[in-house]
Parts: sequence; C-alpha cells; structure tokens
Amino acid sequence: MRAGWVALLDSPEGAGRIARGIAAGGAAAMLPAFGLHLIFAAAFAWMLGGSLPVAAAACLALGNPLTHAFLLPAEFALGRLILPPRLEFLPKEGPAWLLAGLPVAEETLVGGVVLALLVGGLTGFAARRALRLREAAFTLREPVVLHLSGPVNSGKSSIGRALAALLPGAAFIEGDEHGLPGNLPRERRWAGALQRIAAAIATSQAPWLVVAYPLDEAGYRCLCSACAARGARLRVVTLAPPLEVALTERGGRALSEAERRRIPDMYAEGYAERAFSEQVFDPGMRTPAENARRLAELLDLPVRG
Repeated sequence: MRAGWVALLDSPEGAGRIARGIAAGGAAAMLPAFGLHLIFAAAFAWMLGGSLPVAAAACLALGNPLTHAFLLPAEFALGRLILPPRLEFLPKEGPAWLLAGLPVAEETLVGGVVLALLVGGLTGFAARRALRLREAAFTLREPVVLHLSGPVNSGKSSIGRALAALLPGAAFIEGDEHGLPGNLPRERRWAGALQRIAAAIATSQAPWLVVAYPLDEAGYRCLCSACAARGARLRVVTLAPPLEVALTERGGRALSEAERRRIPDMYAEGYAERAFSEQVFDPGMRTPAENARRLAELLDLPVRG
C-alpha cells in the first residue's frame, strides 16, 4: 500500500488525482446515503478523474458511525433552515411512519447535499494546497533520484553520464554494472540490479542521483519504496528513440545479436512508453551532451553554468 501511495504521489498527474479523490470522498461522506457512501465516492471519483482508493479512504475517514452521529443532526438542522416550513409536494396519504419521516428525510438530504458541496470543495482545495507545498519542499531540500529508463541502446548510460556532469554534486549509477554473471536468468539479473540501485539510494549523500536502467512496473514500485524510505523524490524519464534508430550502431556501440533480438521485444513490452514517466524523450541522433542539455531544459534542472 505504501509503495502504491508513493507511486501515485510521484506520478505526473498524482497530486491532482489525489486532491480530486479526497474531494470526492469528502463529498460522498456528507451524504445521508446509509451504507452507500463508498458507491457515491467511487462515482464522484470517476466523474472528477480522481483516485478511487484515495476517495474510498477519505470517505471512510470522514464518514463513519462516529462522525455520522454528529453529521446527520447537522444535516437535518441545515436542511430545515434552507427548506420552507411547509412543502406542498409531499404526499398527504400513506403509512403514518412514511408521512412522519418524509419531511425529516428531505431536510436531511438537502442539508447533506449542501454539506457535500462545501466539504468536497474545501477538502479538495486544502489537499491540493498541501501537495503543492510538499512539491516545493522536495524541490528545495530533498535529494532527487533521476532515473533514465528505456530499451537497450536508447542512450541511457551516455546521456545519464552527461546529465550527471551537468548537475551540481550529482552521482551516476550504471544499472548494468551489477557484477552478476551473464549466464544467470534475466529476471535474476534484473532483481540484482534493482537491489544494487535501491542500496545506492539508501546510502548516497548526493543531492542528485542519476540512474540508467530499464524499468518495468515492479521495478518502479521497488524504487518508489527505496526513495520513500530515503526521503528522496523519484523522477523517471523514458528514452524512446524510434525502433529503427535503436537498432543502429550509434555512439560507437556495437550491438550483439542477442541485443538486436532483444530490442524489438523491449519495444513490444512497453519499455519505450511507461505510464509512470514524467517525460518520454526521443534522443534521436544527437550527441549525449546535446540530449543532456535538452533534458535539463525540459525538466527545469539547475545545471552548472
């Protein structure tokens, strides 16, 4: 759950989705829905484009048996102030319990809707403001892990080194230099590389840590947890040259036959278009230094000089 929260928080649209989810959950919690609050929270989150888990959590936090003991009388009192004392459209015939309860139900419903609009708007605004303050704090004080992902021969290592050279006090990690035997299964080599990167995140004192290694969803969650434990901010850039460019021997690199077979597979597996990327960048045929400068401009990084 923690890894999922961190992944959402650090995703490009995470702050907005969280704020809209909190607004949806807060609004749903105010309704006198009697057991249907989570359904309303899910519906509001879907309409607003908010996070469903966040909406559910906010709804349960604000609307529960303890809070409803105070909310329902408040909703009734508010509805009584808003509605006229006599409503002509109420039925005049029917069971006594229904005729006695209808005015109370209508007043409570009207008060609940008004509270839902107020609380939803206020909680969404407060959450968005708090998240902006968090982003500013990360930008000013917290270390940043800048991870370059992408398929084989997309330029991760060369651009990563050039980018680390531009950032004051930055350190660079080459993910492929994990020291594991090449005859191990790919999954074990990936797991070992990620463990090494996570260990470096935990121990590095550099304000900027530039990492070059392909990421999938599981690897991204692993790094999110490592960054959360370190108190660092994770920013992911996916390098995605066209497939025909990735298959060329550029930058003095000679591709092996295994790499030539693996590159199209990595494109098919989505390594060139990860949803958790802050930026998808085509390095084209530019030099690593030129690409590093372009990336620094796109990400608004404080480069040297």
